[in-house]
Amino acid sequence: MAPEYALWGYLTYKVDVYSFGVLTLELVSGINNMKFRPDEDYVCLLDWALVQQKKGNLLELVDPNLGSSFNREEALRMIKVALLCTSPSPALRPTMSAVVRMLEGDADVSELSSDATMYGDEYNFHALREKYSGMQSSSSVTNGSVKTENTKSDKRLNGEEEAKLLRSGVSDKGVELQ
Repeated sequence: MAPEYALWGYLTYKVDVYSFGVLTLELVSGINNMKFRPDEDYVCLLDWALVQQKKGNLLELVDPNLGSSFNREEALRMIKVALLCTSPSPALRPTMSAVVRMLEGDADVSELSSDATMYGDEYNFHALREKYSGMQSSSSVTNGSVKTENTKSDKRLNGEEEAKLLRSGVSDKGVELQ
């Protein structure tokens, strides 16, 4: 799920681009994004992919079941496009028409910084896990049916958060400011 939607409930036209990027990583790697946790240092497939990008080991993401029977250049192109699509900022994600041109080889794949710290803790997987791990959950049984409720505090943006949001290209409509 795109960060701007998961964190603030903003549904931008770039959330589908983000989802396409995650799906592309799943296809290339043969791994389910949310079920992949090789160890405690990784939260999901995308987290691991960003680490591999930083290390310069993008081909480590390719499904080992393929052996050597794949085009390395095409695999790298798909992975780079997927990582571009999963940029934390909607403004930095390409349009789907640009994605198609990149995948077809008609356009160069742009390079983005793999340093997620440039976006602050809002897009850091470990910081998000710690922040929201305290989310309260309660269940009750009434007349044989189970009702589960998740509660979290009403998120209001301060001036700094609003500025980050506006810089990312996300609309500020409907946001209550402190």
